[in-house]
Amino acid sequence: MEIRRIRISDAEIGMLVAEDVVNGSGQLIFPAEARLTAKAISRINFHSIPFIRIYIEDEETETDTDVDELSYFEKLKDSEEYNTFNEQFTDVATTFEREMMRVLKEGGDTDSVTLSNGVKKILGSCRSGIQVFDLLHCTRNYDEVIFAHSLNVAIISAVLGGWLGFSKEDIDILIQCGIYHDIGKLAVPKEIVEKPGLLTSEEYAVMRTHTSRGYGILKDMQLDKRVKLAAMMHHERCDGSGYPLGVKENQIERLTKVIAIADVYEAMTAPRKYRKARCPFEAVKLFETSGLVLFDTKYLMTFVEHIANCYMGYRVKLNDGTIGTIVYMNKQDGTRPMIRVGNKYIDLFRNSELFITEIL
Repeated sequence: MEIRRIRISDAEIGMLVAEDVVNGSGQLIFPAEARLTAKAISRINFHSIPFIRIYIEDEETETDTDVDELSYFEKLKDSEEYNTFNEQFTDVATTFEREMMRVLKEGGDTDSVTLSNGVKKILGSCRSGIQVFDLLHCTRNYDEVIFAHSLNVAIISAVLGGWLGFSKEDIDILIQCGIYHDIGKLAVPKEIVEKPGLLTSEEYAVMRTHTSRGYGILKDMQLDKRVKLAAMMHHERCDGSGYPLGVKENQIERLTKVIAIADVYEAMTAPRKYRKARCPFEAVKLFETSGLVLFDTKYLMTFVEHIANCYMGYRVKLNDGTIGTIVYMNKQDGTRPMIRVGNKYIDLFRNSELFITEIL
């Protein structure tokens, strides 16, 4: 297809955008491979972006776009941005694994500064929080689940901390909270941690001890107290139903509340040996229906609002096998957006029988 640069004043609803529209700060305003809506055009105007690039399509291309093109993630994996992100992630994960194996064997402190700087370097290579989630979605190839999960939680927590307006100092500590929150699992028998199936009640009781074990590993290290509390309390819940202490909302340290949200989201949306990854929209739906009493409401709703918008312009599969592109997010329910399929539109908010099962 031909690509043409046009003035935003000449943009029309339905035009297919050829490259990401970003503002002067590098924030993603509208993604490539998505069709313009009235809301999108208004948003681009609001950010004073004078020009965009669009595809000039013929009728056949317009009909077949959602079926024949490579998925967004397939194209992303071929990009230099992904290669850089994946290389940095693997370097930090390898350093983290080596450091913790040394500490468990020899004792002493871990190099938290190097690990934190590694995570900040990863975040600094991304244009926006939205791109961070894009790249995390593709980076699922580090073998040791504990270390990969912990880095993912550190990255997600840092992004959420930014959305919440946390200070730079708090985000620095938040990164360390994410890195070390699950370290107690290294002291749990590996056959339980990596069991490819449901745990027995006895095994689950042992698994739950990873919080106190994690605190025990970290308590004498030169780390901020909040990092140690996150290891102990990231499974506490605001209604008192969590563990190991059963404390309630005002007794849970605020950075730990962020870690709790990131931990659950990452665990649901990452693949495991014994199951496929859940669709992010399924995770968001569970947060909306069950999470308001479990997690800090302000933190959770900020996360849900932003994470739903992260998937604007993505190709998705519905439960009936239909493949389309998200073109509009419904404010009433972020898990049920409007989908374009060829020249037709499906509003999931008004069609309760259909729902998103997979992001392509």
